[in-house]
Amino acid sequence: MTLLSDALGLAVKDLRIELRTRDALAAGGALGAIALVVIGLAAGPDLVRLRALAPSLTWIALLYAAVAMADRLEQIDRRDDAFSALWLTVGDRRSIYVGRALSLTIVIAVLQVGLWVLASVLLNVVPGPALLGLAPLSLLTSASAASVTATVSALVAASRQRALLLPVVLLPLLVPTLLAGVQASGALLDGRAPDSIGWLVLLVAQTALSVGLGLLVYETAATPE
Repeated sequence: MTLLSDALGLAVKDLRIELRTRDALAAGGALGAIALVVIGLAAGPDLVRLRALAPSLTWIALLYAAVAMADRLEQIDRRDDAFSALWLTVGDRRSIYVGRALSLTIVIAVLQVGLWVLASVLLNVVPGPALLGLAPLSLLTSASAASVTATVSALVAASRQRALLLPVVLLPLLVPTLLAGVQASGALLDGRAPDSIGWLVLLVAQTALSVGLGLLVYETAATPE
């Protein structure tokens, strides 16, 4: 089987597990919603200010949720030495990375849509055509975040301090995605769609770079002990 077909099978496996357990979405959704509410309360009751801050608040909540979801999915593969069996089964071990990146992209995108719906209620984001423009942006940012997250998860998975190392290593690497997401979503919500094009191109380039790096280092980084 090819790398892509193996990766698709592994991504489907992750998504089926998530549909049955909802561990990653529950953890990420709860953390994202709490972060959105708490940060929104800290910003104050000014509706105009809340609307201006909505992109930043939503993306900050999403970053913390992405860390929680990545950790949950990695834990599932590491239980009962299942990852070692998976490592010996697949033909091209890089397919494990690609499959995890694909499944994370879908899960993060679903969560992102939910957070934007919550933001429209809590942060005075008026529903309209601008929200439709967030769909392709959500997909690109999810792919960018997922490709980085899958690589970092593999790097720290075997560490005893994984729960601490994952956010410490991952969050700085997600800053470019955060900045691009904030700027592009802000432009869309303000009716300045052309201003978001450059940020979308940046996200595409960043995703391609992250995937290329992940393919290069994954097999060495994730080798079971």
